[in-house]
Formats: sequence, C-alpha cells, structure tokens
Amino acid sequence: MFARLMVGVMAWALSSGAVRPPAARQADPRDPLVLVMPFAVSVDPGAPGGAGAALWLGEAAAVLVTDGLTARGVRALPRAARLAAFERLDLPMASTLTRATMIRVGELVGASAIVFGEARLADRLSVRARFIDITAGAATTPVADAAALADLFPLFDRVTMALARDMGRRSVSEGPVLAPLPVEVFENYAKGLVAATPEARRRFLEAAMMQAPRDDRVLLELWRVYTTLGLPEKALEAASAVPADAARPRPARLALVLALIELGRLDGALRELSTLHAEQPSAVLANALGVVELRRTGASPADAASHFSAAAAAAPHNPDYQFNLGYARARAGDRAGALAALREVVRLNAADADAHALMGALLLAEGRSVEATRERELAASLGVAAGDEPETATVPDGLERLPLEIDPESGDRAEAARPGQGDERATAAYHLERARNLVEARRDREAIGELRRAIYLDPYLDEPHLLLGAVLQRAGRLAEAIDEFRVALWARETAEAQVALGRALVASGDREAARRAAVRALELDPNSIEARELLNRIGG
Repeated sequence: MFARLMVGVMAWALSSGAVRPPAARQADPRDPLVLVMPFAVSVDPGAPGGAGAALWLGEAAAVLVTDGLTARGVRALPRAARLAAFERLDLPMASTLTRATMIRVGELVGASAIVFGEARLADRLSVRARFIDITAGAATTPVADAAALADLFPLFDRVTMALARDMGRRSVSEGPVLAPLPVEVFENYAKGLVAATPEARRRFLEAAMMQAPRDDRVLLELWRVYTTLGLPEKALEAASAVPADAARPRPARLALVLALIELGRLDGALRELSTLHAEQPSAVLANALGVVELRRTGASPADAASHFSAAAAAAPHNPDYQFNLGYARARAGDRAGALAALREVVRLNAADADAHALMGALLLAEGRSVEATRERELAASLGVAAGDEPETATVPDGLERLPLEIDPESGDRAEAARPGQGDERATAAYHLERARNLVEARRDREAIGELRRAIYLDPYLDEPHLLLGAVLQRAGRLAEAIDEFRVALWARETAEAQVALGRALVASGDREAARRAAVRALELDPNSIEARELLNRIGG
C-alpha cells in the first residue's frame, strides 16, 4: 500500500522520582525552528566505554541537546523529523556529514537553524557545539565544555543553557532540566535508538528497562519497537508501565490507546481517546477517534467522517487526515464529499497513489469512466497495491491511516499552500514563473516552496512536477523525484519528461526501466538528442 506509516514524534517525558524541570518558557512560533544533528565523536584509546562509545555518543548528544533546548522553550524539531529526513535523502545514520549536507537536511524538514558539534572522549568527555542560522548563514561562537562521562547529563544541561542564550533566550533556567539516568542505563537506551535492526533495538532497550523499569523514555521507545515488530501485547505492557505521575503522561496514554487499537480492543480505546480529547482536543486524537469508529462493528462511517473532518480542520495540510476524511465519506456513500477531500489530498501530495486509486473507484461508480481510467493509470504507475483492478468500483476495506504519533499536542508543520484570491490558474502561473527563476539561480529551497504552491493550485499541470522532480533529484531525493516525473508524464506525456524520468531511474539503479523511458522518448521525438544520449549511457 502506498500510504505511508509515518513515524511519529516521541515525547521526551521525564522520569518520575528524578529531577523535575522548572516550568519551561512557551515557544514562540516566530522563533527559529532548530534541528539538532548527531555530534561527530572521536574516542581515545583506553577511554571509558572503549571505541564502541563512538557508536552511541553522537546520537545521545543530539537527543540531550534537543530535549534540553525544548525544555528551555526553544522550538527544536523532534528526533523523528530528523530520521525521516535522513531516510528521504538516503543518508546513513552517521555523524560525519559535511556542513552542506547538514544544511540540506535542515532545509528538507523546514528548519531555520541547525545545531551541530563534536565530542571527544578521553579521560573526560569534551564537547563543542555551535548554532547556525540557515537563512542568514551566520554561526555563533562554539560552546565548549567538559566533564567526566558519569556527569553526562549536567554537562549537556550546561551546553544547552549556553546554546539557548545564543538563540536569544536572555532568561533561561540555571538548574538542571533533564532527568538524569545512570550512564550505563542511558548508554543502553542510546544504543537502542541507533541499533540497525528492530530486534537489536529491542535487546538494548529491554536491558535499559531492566535497569530503569519506570523510565518513560525507555518504556515509550520500547512501545515503538514492539509496535514495529507486530507485538501489540508487549507494546500495551510497555505503555501501561509508564508511571501515572510522569511529567508528560498524555503521550503514554495515547501509546496505550494505539496498542489497544492494534489488539482490536476498540471500546477501551474509544473510552480513553474520548477522555483525552475532552481534556484537550487535537488533530492527532480526532484522527485516532475516527479510525476507531471506522473499525468498530456497527459504527457509522459518517460518525468516523465527522472526527476526520475535525482532524483535517485542525491540521489542514496533513494529507493523511484528508485521505481518511475522503475514505470515510466514500464508505458512507457520499461520493461527492469523498472526491472533494481526495482532491485536496492530491493537491498536497500529487504522488499519493492510494488517493488516485480511490478516486478512480469513485469516478467509475459515478459513471465517469474516462476520468476513472486516468486516475487508475496514475495510481498504477506510482505503485499502488490496493484497488488497482480497472473494472472495480468498490471501495476497499482497510485503507484508513493511523500514524504512530504519540504526542497529542504536536502540530502540523507542513508549509501552507492555500489558494489566494482570484483565478487559481493565474496564481499558479505566477508561482511557476517565480520557481523557474529560482531553479535557474539554484535557490532550491525557495524554488520548492513556489513549486508546491503552483502544484497545490493546479496539480495536473506537468511543468511544476518536472521542475520539482529536477530540484529533488539535485538534492538526492531520488524516490520523490521519480514520483514527480511520473505525475508529470501522466499530466502530459513528452519526450522531455521521459528523459527526465529515465535519468532519475538510472541514478536509482533501475537501468531496465530507464531504458524503457529512453525508448519511449525516442518514439515521441525521434530527433531527441537527450534520449539518444541516455540510451547510449545505459548501453542500448
């Protein structure tokens, strides 16, 4: 299924019985949005922990700085956002990245500033960290500090306090804000974060849990691993073990609800979700309520649609909530309402294959067979796994999307791309013209914003998809680039688009598909020099 199971934001709840943070300053949405990168680590021979310390200290530093900044009121992106960016750029989870690559990761997640640094472990742990404003290109003087490895938490408390001041926090807490763990426990926890496989992550985290059975950091990460491994009973057990007096109990309560949903215990999930939502409504909770209603025996899809509508209204740029709204309306028989919501999905993400496939089924049921065939062709080219039978107008089961999001307060950070006043196509043309100039000037971050606005306003115009694909390929985001080229071809097949697709396919390693694209480009334009060059490059 093309629908992405998004990794959610892990709440950094502080463990009970340890140091509690003072009331954190509320982050201002006008403040910089900061991405903290893993630190580069060097380890001297004979250092405590041995050479293996380099494998976890870099990630541990990023986690501690992120959580320390957040506790001091800085808008720091969660670890999950960084992981998603690394995956999209096909980067290894290593700390030895160039500054240009780090800035590219920051731009991908919408950050306006980056924190990165180095750590050296000898008889003591020495840390240097700096803050860079991506937009202005300005860097602060590095923050430097050192301490014994056993004093890891106080060390990073001091570092984050200094960084927070560099970011404009003139008044920050002088005391510790991170609940400390013994170094050996935190080491197992950090190793559990960076281990290469879910089973390895499970081993390290279970070792940490044996040492700190009430720490919510460890328990919530274990919940995530158990969920990934398809062990909902174990996930429920981990979420249930989070202490009731944890500093942030709501993420643990939602983790418990998601485990109940996986186990099919929907009535219990509904009761807890309703309580959470009554205490403080959010898009995350409204979406989960809709999923529960859609799965409950005898429940009305229209009731589910009302919850999805609330989620979409609270986070209008989240395509998963819009998709669920369209899907529930389709299940309720409201084809017009479903198509309206699904069109919003493809405005936000034109490469959403399930949305196109579902639109095809609905259009076929409406008797609009030509439009239905077009939507299904695009869904098939994007690799849809559901609803791809061309003569079927049935709405399939099980397409609802339930992201693993356990922070009920999290907001949707997608950039707004709402239509402006007047004619949408004229406005789209304006953004497209700006994008052409920005692409030519290699101002890719700004170009992507303009292209997404143009696509939102006119999603079936081919040129914005071609340009966006080129910019994404230049940034190393090959899978996304290939999807954009396929959408462009669906909108209007040209030799230029086939060549662009073929080049991206070659870069991705799919030479046979690239060959087919080059041959098709020559069929469309026998005089295409670019197509012949591509074919020669492949070896045809």
